[in-house]
Amino acid sequence: MKQHLENLISFQIEKNVIEKRDYIYIKNQLYSLLNLTVDNELKPQKITSPAEALEPILDKLVETKGINDSIVERDLFDSKIMNVFAKLPSDLEKKFYTLREEDAKKATSFLYDYLINLNYIRMDRIKNNKHFIKDSKYGTLEITINLSKPEKDPKDIAKALKQKSSAYPTCVLCKENEGFAGNYNRDSRNQHRLIEFPLLAEKWYFQYSPYIYYNEHAIVLSEKHTPMKISEKTFARLLALVDYFAGYFFGSNADLPIVGGSILTHDHYQGGNYSFPIEKAEPLFKTTIADLTIELLNWPLSTVRLKSKNQTMVLIYANKIFSAWKNYTNEKLNIIAKTADTPHNTVTILSRKKGLEYELDLILRNNRTTEEYPLGIFHPHEDKWHLKKENIGLIEAAGLAILPGRLKVELEEVKQHLLNKKALSENNKHFVWANSFKNQATKTNVDELIERQLVVAFEEILEDCGVFKLNKEGLAAFKDFLEGSIKDEKNNH
Repeated sequence: MKQHLENLISFQIEKNVIEKRDYIYIKNQLYSLLNLTVDNELKPQKITSPAEALEPILDKLVETKGINDSIVERDLFDSKIMNVFAKLPSDLEKKFYTLREEDAKKATSFLYDYLINLNYIRMDRIKNNKHFIKDSKYGTLEITINLSKPEKDPKDIAKALKQKSSAYPTCVLCKENEGFAGNYNRDSRNQHRLIEFPLLAEKWYFQYSPYIYYNEHAIVLSEKHTPMKISEKTFARLLALVDYFAGYFFGSNADLPIVGGSILTHDHYQGGNYSFPIEKAEPLFKTTIADLTIELLNWPLSTVRLKSKNQTMVLIYANKIFSAWKNYTNEKLNIIAKTADTPHNTVTILSRKKGLEYELDLILRNNRTTEEYPLGIFHPHEDKWHLKKENIGLIEAAGLAILPGRLKVELEEVKQHLLNKKALSENNKHFVWANSFKNQATKTNVDELIERQLVVAFEEILEDCGVFKLNKEGLAAFKDFLEGSIKDEKNNH
């Protein structure tokens, strides 16, 4: 264990998480935490990630009954170890803003690397995710099978049920998570750090996700625990964010159940240094108003793109289109704005800046349910639930599928079935899907074939979620809606 501690300390010095001057202090803190006597004779050995040292340390703690051998207990303890290396939030914030004065990108790159080296962003697990990109009729689409966040084992679940629930922090996004030790119900946030920043005269916080879905997967969150609500402020904030964090896109999940994200109780946005497939979508229809371009995109989810160097024009027309959409009903297409006092129409939003030009994508959403579609008319239909039953949020609406980790095992079973080595029962949830392309499978193409069929299924999932289908009737209605929402100002096609 002592050798691994030396390796870990040396790694943190090498990565500039701590300075060489801190060596004795850090060593004493770690040896005390682990109830060890200090050994000054050990020489560090090179490692390439914190996990290379942490895993054998945790193994030894399990062996000596210091902790139980469960994912939760291991994660709670390794975060205690890594927190010894972590700067105070105020010190880290000062470093961030000092770098930001030189270059905004340098500041975010520093923070991202810092949190990777602190093992807050668990790259050793994230690298296990399966990811691939394939062509579709809408351009490329991306698939990720999410293997990075481990499931709790039954012992941890049992302990969580026995643990007294706490209202602190109020939710997993609240600022009070910074440095929170965690428990069986809540992941540790010991080495979690936030950057406080001003957003349109309000106090907001910037952080990175511990289980990133794409490069530099960031989250910005309101100081206040208030529900997500799409409004004029949302559009203004998203355009302000792409100015403040150079090179990053930012987006907002929809603010209604079924079409929204997994957390609707705390106002927040996602961003990062990434280009999603939707960014490359081509226009089916285009119109201009002064220095603003408005496009209807060739994308399975009904999307309007606004482009201009004039931020004010983008904001004006985003609000006009959103206001029109909130009240739009087309019963022939199953689009109903409200039932009683319950709203159904909202938007998922993406913002980016290219040079001096702002781009804002408004993805039209509707969350109405029926007896035929109890999870949503514009939600993945039941024939795709074997692959994806959950909400289609911002990331997936932009063309990156986040599929459940269970598929790693299940798709291997499908592969063996396709090669006639293992039969699938008719009760198997992949039976119908797998047999739809079984005749195409060979030993040499089976992996490629499964990936191709996953992309086809994802394409169809996104089409299910599109409110205006890209057929003759749907396109005509979409174009009529768009023109109607801006008709007072439109000057040419």
